[in-house]
Amino acid sequence: MGRKSQSKQNSKKNAGKENNKFIQQKRKELAVLVDKVLRLTSIFQASNSVIKSWEHHLEIDALIKEILNLEGFQHKSGQNQRQLNIDKYLKWLSGNEVQLDGIEISEFEGYELGLKSTKEFKEGSLILTVPSKVMMTEQNAKESDLASFITVDPLLQNMPNITLALFLLLEKNNHESFWKPYIDILPEKYSTILYFSLEELAELKPSPVFESALKLYRSIARQYAYFYNKIHTLDLPVLKKLQDIFTFDSYRWAVSTVMTRQNNIQLAGNDVTAFIPLWDMCNHEHGKITTDFNKDLNQGECFALRDFKAGEQIFIFYGARPNADLFLHNGFVYPKNQHDSLSLTLGVSSSDPLRETKIELLTKLGLAGVTHFSLYQGENPVSAELLAFIRIFNMNKEELTKWSSQGLPGDLVSSDPSSAEAVGADIDRRAYTYLLTRCKLIAASYKDIVDNADDTLHRKNVKLLKKCEVQILEGAMKYLEETLRKLPAVEEKSK
Repeated sequence: MGRKSQSKQNSKKNAGKENNKFIQQKRKELAVLVDKVLRLTSIFQASNSVIKSWEHHLEIDALIKEILNLEGFQHKSGQNQRQLNIDKYLKWLSGNEVQLDGIEISEFEGYELGLKSTKEFKEGSLILTVPSKVMMTEQNAKESDLASFITVDPLLQNMPNITLALFLLLEKNNHESFWKPYIDILPEKYSTILYFSLEELAELKPSPVFESALKLYRSIARQYAYFYNKIHTLDLPVLKKLQDIFTFDSYRWAVSTVMTRQNNIQLAGNDVTAFIPLWDMCNHEHGKITTDFNKDLNQGECFALRDFKAGEQIFIFYGARPNADLFLHNGFVYPKNQHDSLSLTLGVSSSDPLRETKIELLTKLGLAGVTHFSLYQGENPVSAELLAFIRIFNMNKEELTKWSSQGLPGDLVSSDPSSAEAVGADIDRRAYTYLLTRCKLIAASYKDIVDNADDTLHRKNVKLLKKCEVQILEGAMKYLEETLRKLPAVEEKSK
């Protein structure tokens, strides 16, 4: 061997050693950061202080940014790539007996990709069928290499959505995966809060969804740290496959895919979490559930929600879910949401001299441990639980004694005229006045919401969510004012 060749070979060996040292050092740094995330997300105690929750999030966010940097995170925009994969995806669907006559995948303004009708569909008519063999389910995960990890991990045994997320990651990196055409059509990132910047998250305030978003992010960060440690410490062949592909970015992608696309179906008599290809490209519209799983034919079936003309986007109804849920788990807000609600945090103060009696009465109604109550969109905004709470909260000692002596004070949860009469105008006037004042204070905390042309999709969703919440508050205040006007005048007691 010549000197030059030997010199080149030595140079390559040295470069290899240096590269290996660099990788090992990088992994050590990463392990330290992951342990910090795990500790930080495990020790946090739920607090009524939004400020403390935010400060805690800032610490987590700083660590995650370092982790993303070490893991080589790069911003990606994959919409064009999705478009390029449509033809292969459609061929795969057709080749696996998915009925898609009369529909095509198309891009819609404000929705990205969705399904478009190429012919007329009458309400109730069958639009598409998806056989179970093309669905990716938690059962598939249990029958894969991942089974060895599932059997020893309590988290995976109890959370099928996480099992599905890890299975999706493995299949995404398996170039021979049966589901490759499906995975290649999935978005490369999502509009869930896991992709929000600090500034975008902060704009959620004063919405109650702000704290829910911090809680969700904290939970996913903790899961990432938990699985990172398991993947790099347990001696299982499947975890060796995950070591190079499991990053915070890949995990939030997999989790977001599950959150935005999962369905629960009945397979072999069991509830199963599943991805249903093509079906999951339908966007949401108000209506009724028109999708079902046909056990006899072993297929998912989607029927027309309403009449659809040729060229129209085909929608399905995701269920009676408030915008807070749609925003957190699906990454969008539906402004015409008839099932929308606003969460109010209420409780009896520890310094209230009548606290014990109030808690006893709330306990009879199963409300002692409830801290979040709902205000609804529509004509009857005050939930039964909220009505009972504000009535009990505003009772004096004499009234509490009277109602506590009853077996089950059912009238307290009802706004029915006979129940309201039993409760008494005195209590209701105090209760509704209290809630009206509370609503006015909350509404005043929302600053003017101004739309800007350069708003990101995240900011648009935040502003739309807050507008919907203000509408709920305005509707509730109008209802409370009208209810107070209708209450009988309080008779002045003789001295």
